[in-house]
Amino acid sequence: MPYANKKVYELIQSETGGNVRAFAKSINVSQQSLNRIFCIDKRNGKYPSVSNDIKQGIIDVYGKDEIWFITDVDTNEEEKIDFSLSKNDIIQSDIKEGDYSGALVYDIDGTCGPENRNIDFTRDNIIGSVNLPGINKSSRIIRANGDSMEPCIYDGNMIVVREIQNWEDVFYGQIYMILLDEYRMIKYIRRYEPDEENYIILRSENPKYDDIKLHKSKIRKLFIVENILSVKTQL
Repeated sequence: MPYANKKVYELIQSETGGNVRAFAKSINVSQQSLNRIFCIDKRNGKYPSVSNDIKQGIIDVYGKDEIWFITDVDTNEEEKIDFSLSKNDIIQSDIKEGDYSGALVYDIDGTCGPENRNIDFTRDNIIGSVNLPGINKSSRIIRANGDSMEPCIYDGNMIVVREIQNWEDVFYGQIYMILLDEYRMIKYIRRYEPDEENYIILRSENPKYDDIKLHKSKIRKLFIVENILSVKTQL
């Protein structure tokens, strides 16, 4: 991905928590035109350049200048967006039982395997909260269960998730927790190129699991995985 496009992506993450619609509105451009710069144009196999309208909006609203968009890397050079998740080691005492001031920790399992469970973010399921730098206080923390996302997410890790309200805010290649009527799964979301409008591909990190072709209409709720927490045993 061109450097300028990547800089815009990172700014969206830092300023609006990845909400493309809100960011587009803030700089007075259409969400469609903003989404376009993060997708390869099938006609030429390249990413579109950041438009002058997007640049000017960022300069006016977020105080950047033209130099901010410039790098010595060839702007036609393609590279992947760095979707690497923040992975943090915490200790059990970092989970403050009975405290509600940080990101709430729920006694709920997310699924990195074939099991099916309901999910219920109710007060009765709250264990406590985690209040640490880099963890959004409005996000939720649950346990990961299963091995389909190993070695990225191990069975027993905690994951920090935030609900996505609009499909337009989904970034392909990122890890999400997907809630269906009968299942919930933690997977990468990838494009299904023959019919991007209606279908997606759910992909595991563990190669022993096959891809899943899923109709978007079957998704009831969608949560982006923001952080992975490994709870270390205290000696």
